[in-house]
Amino acid sequence: MPQVTTPQLQSILDISTFVFAVAILIFVGVEAALLYAIFRFRERGDDRPAARFVSNQRLEIAWTIAPLAVLVVVFALMLGAMQRISAAPADALVVRVIGHQWWWEFRYGDVVTANELHLPVGKPALLEITSADVIHSFWVPSLAGKRDGVPTQIQRLAITPMQEGTFGGACAEFCGQEHAWMLITVVVESADQFQTWLDGQRGPATTSTSDPGAQVFLSSTCINCHTLRGTSASGTAGPDLTHFASRATLGAGVAPNDDAHRAMWIRDAGALKPGALMPPFAFSETQLADLVRYLGSLK
Repeated sequence: MPQVTTPQLQSILDISTFVFAVAILIFVGVEAALLYAIFRFRERGDDRPAARFVSNQRLEIAWTIAPLAVLVVVFALMLGAMQRISAAPADALVVRVIGHQWWWEFRYGDVVTANELHLPVGKPALLEITSADVIHSFWVPSLAGKRDGVPTQIQRLAITPMQEGTFGGACAEFCGQEHAWMLITVVVESADQFQTWLDGQRGPATTSTSDPGAQVFLSSTCINCHTLRGTSASGTAGPDLTHFASRATLGAGVAPNDDAHRAMWIRDAGALKPGALMPPFAFSETQLADLVRYLGSLK
């Protein structure tokens, strides 16, 4: 049995267990009836006429009502489970989740980050899931069921994490070439740790724009796609990079967020993640080193 980390996951597990148990009972019952019929009415080799059955009204009513009753019960349980995994109290933490090809954007009001979702343990969160381009599907199997992200629509998913830790997920709807590398990291932490993280994410970039690496960034086409709060960079096509170095991975999980992989990503993102929309850059070795160091300071 999977480890239950949220009440929503427990609801899904409960209805799944019930449906599986009913399916087993039906299977056993049908097979038992089949074996009985095979044995009871088998050919005995004594020239007795074969048994003939014309109709049995009671039996026909029974096998009509019984499946209907099972379906009604399953339907009622399903509605209850859907309500529990979609509804959240009025004071729930609201996070807007936006799927992009091929990365995730998370908005906590005025705080914007990417690919790492932070949640406080024990507090209900309501995810408002949508998409900026094609249909995606947000799925973290250790925490809750999946929800499609559909352009122009908002799908809601409630999560109340009861255990601290880091949980992995992925896009569960084929969305293009790099669908397999559209990963999700969910960090569940104490309320104090979460508030500290959120306050830190709310602030602008902490490094000086006079830094040589900042000058490379701000004088290149990086600013057309990325936002760096506290600077003139305000692009929205790619992830917000204000606190880029605080994330464990880059490219939505395709590589660790270290100097070597940052350099590879800047040189040619498509080499790490074929189909990535970020173009290659022909910086000099000095420019590249300055930019990698600068991005590594954005915590």
